[in-house]
Amino acid sequence: MSRKLALIYLVDGARADVMQQLLDDGDLPNIQEYVVCNGTSRLATTVMPSATGPAYLPFMTGCYPGTLNIPGLRWLDRREYFAKALGRYRFRSYNGPEAGMFDGDMPPEHPTMYEIFDNPYNILSLITRGLPRGHNLTAWSKPFAYVRAHLTHNWHRVDALSRRCLLSCLDRDPDFIYAVFPAVDSFSHLQHPHHDQTLQAYRNVDISVGEVVAKLKRLGRWDDTLLILTADHGLTATHTHMDLGQFFQKRGLDTLTYPGIWKLRPQMSVMISGNSYGLVYLLHGMNGERDPAQPPLDAEIKTALGPVWDELLGREEIDLLIAQRGPQAYAVMAARGTGVIERVTGGLTYRPENGDPLGLGSLTTPMDDREALAATFASDYPDILVQVENCFNCSRGGDLVAIARNGYDLRSSFEWPEHHGSHGSLHREHMIVPVIYNRQDWAEGPMRTVDLFNTILKWSGRTPLENTDGRTLC
Repeated sequence: MSRKLALIYLVDGARADVMQQLLDDGDLPNIQEYVVCNGTSRLATTVMPSATGPAYLPFMTGCYPGTLNIPGLRWLDRREYFAKALGRYRFRSYNGPEAGMFDGDMPPEHPTMYEIFDNPYNILSLITRGLPRGHNLTAWSKPFAYVRAHLTHNWHRVDALSRRCLLSCLDRDPDFIYAVFPAVDSFSHLQHPHHDQTLQAYRNVDISVGEVVAKLKRLGRWDDTLLILTADHGLTATHTHMDLGQFFQKRGLDTLTYPGIWKLRPQMSVMISGNSYGLVYLLHGMNGERDPAQPPLDAEIKTALGPVWDELLGREEIDLLIAQRGPQAYAVMAARGTGVIERVTGGLTYRPENGDPLGLGSLTTPMDDREALAATFASDYPDILVQVENCFNCSRGGDLVAIARNGYDLRSSFEWPEHHGSHGSLHREHMIVPVIYNRQDWAEGPMRTVDLFNTILKWSGRTPLENTDGRTLC
């Protein structure tokens, strides 16, 4: 009897609606025949921020980014920043050489899939902790492939690399494979989520599915394979850039932001993820008499920023600004009004104060995390209550979270080539992702990508872990 194989196709940046339209049009025949027809196609919410790297964590650990203290693609750690002049964990950007620090930034008490399975393999993911030697199949080829694709704008070659590695990997008797296909995300940034090149990247994934299923059948392993095709986030087209770091800098607030991180006593720091999500930190001289390691509340931020606050809140590029209101309360602010997310006895609530920035109405009956997901799943901000709480419970999280309006983003400096697609925010188009798998009879209802971790463990005959944020679906 062959061992079971769990295979995750991570189609980076795949929008659920685009994938469904391609399925309906017959453009993804292999996914339709081998996965959808004998399995399930559904929607799930990803995490905050909806950005590559942090949004891989649910699949590999069963945890939200905040649970693992990795609140973004870029972040600053207040305690480390004020405690050590040159501390290793002061701040980070995984968009570059510091991507190699991702594994070390993850807390060891949360194991990865690679530390659980016997014969796991990785293709193109930056998470590699626990892989046996030689099982990171793109360890040497990935840097060269990504640099070449960045310079030539030909990301189909990178997906072709993933296809080749995946096929060869099947000869090694794997029991878990995490294979990333980055071209959908990259062409969405270069062009837009519906561009011909982007759509072709979806079709190339379908070709790979056909090749893999055919080989698994030849090997006699298809019946014992769980194939899951999903994404870490969606994207929306971007027509206007607002550089949030430069916004503060031009108003006389010395701002630390990548790549200009070596500043003596900056007043602010801005860390952007996916270009639509920004973590803002108030640093030297901005916290009054407070402990500099403790985040300020929303009223203190407004006072510290003065007229800059009103200008920022009124900018057309800004959709939401989120800050802590109290020990377990979070103010969600927009030009159209303010609402408060709060954990009370019995669960989470949401109440509009003046206007209703989230469009959820009054949710004053306390909800557990599953009820909060169900209450927001069909909204413009799915799972926002749980995700906001998780982000602010993270010590590396910002004092203020800025969310761009769709069509806009929050970074323009040092962005080459120019981005025409963005993600990272809490908007539906960024948060809802497809989940397609060749099994039926799993638990129905709203799901999160974080649910797949323990589900895969149980399906493979392993014991689900308790220190995760997801549930088991099978």
